[in-house]
Amino acid sequence: MVSWGFWQPVIIFSLLNVVITSGLYITALSGQLSMATAALAAIGGYASAVLTTNFDWPFLPAILVACALGAGCGALLALLTIRMRDFILKLTTLAFGEAIGVIAFNIPYLGGANGFSGIPLYTTMPDVVIATAIAIYVAWCFDRSRLGFAARAVRDDPVAAAATGISIAQVRIITFALGTVLVAGGGALSAHYVLFVTPSQMGFYFSLTYIIFLLCGGMQALWGPLLAAMLLTAAPEVLRFTAEFRLILYGGIIVLVVLWRPNGLLPRRAIGAPIMQTPIGSRHE
Repeated sequence: MVSWGFWQPVIIFSLLNVVITSGLYITALSGQLSMATAALAAIGGYASAVLTTNFDWPFLPAILVACALGAGCGALLALLTIRMRDFILKLTTLAFGEAIGVIAFNIPYLGGANGFSGIPLYTTMPDVVIATAIAIYVAWCFDRSRLGFAARAVRDDPVAAAATGISIAQVRIITFALGTVLVAGGGALSAHYVLFVTPSQMGFYFSLTYIIFLLCGGMQALWGPLLAAMLLTAAPEVLRFTAEFRLILYGGIIVLVVLWRPNGLLPRRAIGAPIMQTPIGSRHE
């Protein structure tokens, strides 16, 4: 029988991934699918780790500073990519993440290639549950707000959105900054649970994990990515009984989800009944 000691880390990592995926969902809501999610989470981890380890800061203020630093980095990245779309924007965020990793790799104060270790264990299950509830509430409120609908308009058609008076620059900066607050906060909580942060955690491979959560859950509704983050984080541990085949089965599950639900696990449903259109050329008698 599997003990609680086995499942507790799985639940904590699943909830931390929910926090970070909530931030990525907000960022992608305005059409900015970031490839630097892992790097932004690591920035929050480094910031809180340095403050608590080297300067003896309390846990909560260090987390808040990490979130503020993440918001600043997100706003800066949004400004750099404000006129970019689709492929070029994704490549720019990817380059940003790789550049941050190289910078951390070459700073001895942050541990260099060995990473920053000796971080105090502050993150507990209640902390993660509270952080997850806050992240979901923030994402849910933003998703239903006027700014959230404006972000979707910018994502679907920036030209039409601008014609209706929506400030594309303002929407993209706010969504990127707000999303990065949650990402950096999740990274800071993770750093105080695994007790180290390394430059290798900033690479594209780790960012791809969160993108998989987003795409498998569906980019049109909030609950889909959050459900996917929970299920896909726990799946490798649930499949551990299959030994060396568990990662193959894990990949197979992702492929089946993409084929079976191409719009995600929980796609957004249209509100109201469809409008009946009269075929062109017909007349009502």
